[in-house]
Amino acid sequence: RDDSDKIGEMAYFPSNATFDLMYYPYYGKKAQVNYSQPLVAVKFLNITVNQDINIECKINANNIPSGSERDKFAGRVSFKLRINSDN
Repeated sequence: RDDSDKIGEMAYFPSNATFDLMYYPYYGKKAQVNYSQPLVAVKFLNITVNQDINIECKINANNIPSGSERDKFAGRVSFKLRINSDN
């Protein structure tokens, strides 16, 4: 939240930023020979360069509690991103 002004516009892949339910449940390689793991990605279109920026990715799901006292990071990951530019 502190760095939201530095992140700028984003593009999600797929565009709705969700997993298709066809990936679940996963029954294993023998049952699903051609299975490929689902992926959601984000592209920062005009992020601030030459500065550390705090990024948080969060999963929104009914079965993942948010703000739990026991595990405040359940369903999310936080990291710093820095893109250096020579210009």
